[in-house]
Amino acid sequence: MNDVSKEVASQARQMSARDESAEVITLRPATDIVETSDGVSLYIDMPGVSKDSLSVDVDQNVLSVKGAINLHTPEGLSPTYMDVHSGAFERHFTLGEQLDSSAIEAQLDQGVLKLVIPRSEKHKPRKIEVKVA
Repeated sequence: MNDVSKEVASQARQMSARDESAEVITLRPATDIVETSDGVSLYIDMPGVSKDSLSVDVDQNVLSVKGAINLHTPEGLSPTYMDVHSGAFERHFTLGEQLDSSAIEAQLDQGVLKLVIPRSEKHKPRKIEVKVA
């Protein structure tokens, strides 16, 4: 290790010792929203989030999606310094009264959370039969 590398490593150790708690960043995940006559589907990008660290809640027509990620250091590597050790995704959506928040379905597949929110029956389009008198 040359003198410059030793100095950088020394400074990084000093900075790390001053602040042992790593910064946790909160990200707003990218979301695609698809609306159909049956309801709404949300596709939320949450890479690195496991099912166990994922939370989907509805409270007073506000849908909250939260997920934690932990950036583990690969085995055999020991970083000299890390600014960020973990992070979180968080996003909130206001649901209209035409959606049935009690029937939301959630599926996590390869870092993408899919939420399907059906329309309530009274707000679904329907065909009205015309009778001849």
